[in-house]
Amino acid sequence: MTIQAGQEKVDIFFEKFTQPGSPGCALGVMKDGELIYKQGYGLANLEYDIPITPSTIFHIASMSKQFTAMAVALLVDACKLSFDDDIRQYLPAIPDFGETITIRHLIHHTSGLRSDLILLISAGWRLEDVIANADVMELVKMQRNLNFRPGEKFAYGGVGYLLLAELVEQVAGQSFAEFCQEQIFKPLGMINTHFQDDYLRVVKNRAYAYYPAGDNHYQNAILTCALVGGTGLYTTIEDLALWDKNFYTAQVGGQSVIEQMHQRGVLNNGEEVDYAFGLILDRYKGRKVVVHGGDGAGIHSYMMRCPKEHLSVAILGNYGALKARQLAQQVVDIYLGDAQADDAPATAVPETIELEKAQLFAKAGRYYDADTAAFIDIEFKDGKLQIWGYDLAPVSNHNFVFTAFPEATAEFTPATATAPAQVLVDTGVNRTRYAWAELVTPTPDSLQAYTGRYYSPELGVYWTIILDEAKLVVHRKRQGQSPLTSIIADVFSDGWIGPILHSAAKPVTLAFERDANDTVSGFRLSDSGGRVCNLVFIKQDA
Repeated sequence: MTIQAGQEKVDIFFEKFTQPGSPGCALGVMKDGELIYKQGYGLANLEYDIPITPSTIFHIASMSKQFTAMAVALLVDACKLSFDDDIRQYLPAIPDFGETITIRHLIHHTSGLRSDLILLISAGWRLEDVIANADVMELVKMQRNLNFRPGEKFAYGGVGYLLLAELVEQVAGQSFAEFCQEQIFKPLGMINTHFQDDYLRVVKNRAYAYYPAGDNHYQNAILTCALVGGTGLYTTIEDLALWDKNFYTAQVGGQSVIEQMHQRGVLNNGEEVDYAFGLILDRYKGRKVVVHGGDGAGIHSYMMRCPKEHLSVAILGNYGALKARQLAQQVVDIYLGDAQADDAPATAVPETIELEKAQLFAKAGRYYDADTAAFIDIEFKDGKLQIWGYDLAPVSNHNFVFTAFPEATAEFTPATATAPAQVLVDTGVNRTRYAWAELVTPTPDSLQAYTGRYYSPELGVYWTIILDEAKLVVHRKRQGQSPLTSIIADVFSDGWIGPILHSAAKPVTLAFERDANDTVSGFRLSDSGGRVCNLVFIKQDA
């Protein structure tokens, strides 16, 4: 296929963003170190009808992490620190949790530290507030427990990379933004790239972000935070092409640092995770790819590198409903073909079997993980079991694969005299064992026991729970109110965080605890994504 033909096909996927008054995205296609196609679609500013171009500057949210990881790798290469150093050596204000958290744990999201975003929102912060690294640091200092032992699990979040930025400042003796400017951006010629640690800074030619608000209507996605490390980078398609080229030339860092950037994390049990240094090592249609995305406050970005083919695609968007990952994959398909790569590893797809309806139906129900307060509903629908709406196919009496992605599995364990039925769900990213739980329908009288005022010592905030028309309702500081839904005995779910994030975020759970007199004494807050587990709220005396 000629380059011209590829460009014409590519533009078809982005036509919807060329409609009058629409936000959109910038696209860059890099081949053999050169930017072979760059284009803007839609508007960077709806108020003044300013179009997006390849030179438009975008906030790229979590795609920023790879630059933070590079900054740390450069300091290690200069022998100024070690990946296995205890982070408290440089950040002594971090609490001593009785476990050593290393720099390596932060890089690979295996530290066990709670996610900064959920902590901020739970403490009453709004996305529109002015939030700086120092604000998150204050919340981290107040934490009393970890989600899990360092190195035990992988749980993606932003706080680890924020701490890495703070660490760079301590070691380098200058601001994180200045260090990255001097050591990464300036040497590579990335003249329109910077970490935004001052929310008042004027950024010429920047794209403003928007949320969808009905057909052809949009709302401003206001971003006033100055968080850097896990987010906070502003850049362009043209500058990202220079960054992409460095992975082949190693102009900044040298070959040793580039190789380090692609080192996967390793858990305590020796299992590798796909997350490297701000980069995810994955496969797409059999090809090895290096990817990362970013989203938040109307921003959606995604970058995919195919190292063997020396092809990369970057998409920077300012529209909350943009599917940047899907678009990037479609562009890769155009340039490389949408068939499986010739050298794709052979994947053994398990042979499925048929099970009786009664055997399937017996496995349906609600399952709960007491350690994280997460739950799943396994439904029997259209003659099949489903988890999260995905069909399961049996490969034995108790083992199933997800039809859409057979690498993900569900392994059922029948009930015994001493333990309920269980299911181990392995998505390839997380492994969680859930136990069968009985659904309950609380009466209005029984719900009264949960009402009251609750305080979190780790957030310094009060939540109030009232009974309103036979439903429990939570009232929060600056976050309004939301109803609770019964999950199992003493456990409720709350979908309040989704609307705040303008997304279909999974619900959080409130697992209530009782004292020796069977009186509700508090609850533990967890989110279903594993970013916050068992955050304590204590019931206050009336």
